Amino acid sequence: MPRSHEAGTAAEAEKAPAISATIIPIVYAGLLLIIPSRLVVPQIGSPGTPANLWAIGGLLVWMAMTVGGRNPVRGLTPTRVTLTLFAIAVLISFVNGNSAGWFQPADIHQTSDALWQDVTMQELNTVLISAGDRGLLALAGWAGVMLMTSESPRRWADLEKIVSWVVGFASIIAALGIYQYFTGANVAAWFNIPGLSTLREQVTFTRSEVNRVVVTAAHPIELGVVSAAIFPLALHRSLHAGRRLLPWAQTGMILVVLLMSVSRSAIVVLAVAMLVMIAGWPARWRLWALVVTPVAAVALRAALPGLLGTIRALFTNLENDPSIAGRTDDYEIVSRMVMEHPYFGQGLFTWVPFYFRTIDNQALMFALELGLVGSAVFVIMVATHLLGALLARTRIDDRRSRHLALAIVAAASGLLAAYVTFDAISFRMAAGMTFLLLGMAGAVWDLTRPQPQGSRSAVPLDRADHRSA
Repeated sequence: MPRSHEAGTAAEAEKAPAISATIIPIVYAGLLLIIPSRLVVPQIGSPGTPANLWAIGGLLVWMAMTVGGRNPVRGLTPTRVTLTLFAIAVLISFVNGNSAGWFQPADIHQTSDALWQDVTMQELNTVLISAGDRGLLALAGWAGVMLMTSESPRRWADLEKIVSWVVGFASIIAALGIYQYFTGANVAAWFNIPGLSTLREQVTFTRSEVNRVVVTAAHPIELGVVSAAIFPLALHRSLHAGRRLLPWAQTGMILVVLLMSVSRSAIVVLAVAMLVMIAGWPARWRLWALVVTPVAAVALRAALPGLLGTIRALFTNLENDPSIAGRTDDYEIVSRMVMEHPYFGQGLFTWVPFYFRTIDNQALMFALELGLVGSAVFVIMVATHLLGALLARTRIDDRRSRHLALAIVAAASGLLAAYVTFDAISFRMAAGMTFLLLGMAGAVWDLTRPQPQGSRSAVPLDRADHRSA
């Protein structure tokens, strides 16, 4: 029978290791959100962030556990199958790019990119070979966090614990972001960690004289998108918090800081995520959402004068927005470059803006770097996890666990909607959160699927679990 309905015994609980494997995704989330994404191990470069190195270690742990028979998950799972296909697609694109080589078209330069460089073929190939290597290191980290997040929870309380820590880390960042909004302080400069160096200095962002917070992210868009994706998880905890006020305070701070990023993409992520949440809510909750939303908007307008007006202008003045025009100008050059490697692409991370042009659309970036095949595999991986989690909800009796599955699907759906508004994979925090959320969706499936004799047993949340989560 499905593990979500099994009654766990004390003997089964004692089989769990002294240190739960959920420590790997929890620590990863902390490293990803708290440590500025610009800080890396200098000898490794871009993939050398503490979060990615930890995730690669997680992949090694998963391999050791699985080969050694210590992994309670057995057989093929949607996560294992689709992630393997995605990894194969990335490896094929790596080989395809290295075997065919790269070139820099004469008309690739966009005048708005002051950092663009004209280089020789030899220099370009040297740089992009190294970029492709970084793509493989990033893939290893994504695979590690996705597999460990999917397979480490043995009961719903474990998955709730991961979500709780993610929300906690996000609320810390939100508090720092609110401080940055009012003071203009460079919060990222506070983090001086021995052994790490910065790839480039943090800069201050403004829009219509409004401070755009960035905190530990690489850009306000990234902070806003990630905060908006975490918001449904925070809301889930608040709705099941009983009389506790802290979860509501965390949810409120996360909402405020995503608005303070003054990002169109963040609003898109929030809108998509909340549409998914509301679609799965009972009618009574939907009515409350209709009542609370305008009240919250009025309160925010009074507390943060000018902020909501600036955000509204992002959507009412689209025809005069140069960033929109820049995105549409990319289509012709992208379609031409995709035809150079139409099926397998030129290699993950090898579309370097300094030598080509900035593409603020991850769907187009995947077409360039992974080709049509790799892009299709990524879509299949995403669809499998989101639809699988939604299907798993029908097998869950516990209302809180069923709502948790909905919140995870909403968070992932919102974040993935931003893949057509900015180049998400180029931003470490957004990329890492994508695979962390897909891993959570995989855990929902794994916690509800029928299990053969001897494999891991998940325990439904009881009252004590609810209090601890």
